[in-house]
Amino acid sequence: MLSTSPFAFRRSVLLGGSSLLLAGCFDRPCHERNPTQKAFLDGLQELAKPALASNNPLRVEEAARQSVALAAKVGAFSDWCGTLTKIEGNAQTVAVTFDIGRQVSLYAFNDWALAFAGTVTDFFSTRSRAAPPPGLSEAAVAALKTLRLGERVTLSGRMGEIAGSGVFDLSRLFGKSAADHRQFLETPRFVARVEAVQASKK
Repeated sequence: MLSTSPFAFRRSVLLGGSSLLLAGCFDRPCHERNPTQKAFLDGLQELAKPALASNNPLRVEEAARQSVALAAKVGAFSDWCGTLTKIEGNAQTVAVTFDIGRQVSLYAFNDWALAFAGTVTDFFSTRSRAAPPPGLSEAAVAALKTLRLGERVTLSGRMGEIAGSGVFDLSRLFGKSAADHRQFLETPRFVARVEAVQASKK
């Protein structure tokens, strides 16, 4: 009859617990692995949660304004994890959406007219009326051709810019109703310049 000593049992329990802890680390959502990305998403939640719970339209409006300002402060980013959720247009007029967190997305486009056909301009515009340069680099567009919708990707670029040109213009956001601000806080969508994107190796 086999018997297990108390020491061996304790050792197996400790080792088993350690492996569970390590597995838990690797099971974290990918958007929580990059410290800058996680800090940005945590900041959005800290702004949105109390504002939405307050049912106070002034607090909701202020939280929406601060969320846009928070995105502008991020500036350049690299190796952010996301999921490719939408590609519109063709190689010249491409518009693409990446989910970078729970109900948080990045939007980049290469054709201003196509962007005006979408909902993004409900919140944003450029300071300049001149045609902005593309929001996706040539390398990013080439990489998109190798990816499939729903694929996890890593991306690098610059937050707080519209197609690589004008910065966020808050005037459109300020002119919206409390319901529009609430919707923005629930599913924030930001515009970014995307320099590089590739299939995630993690």
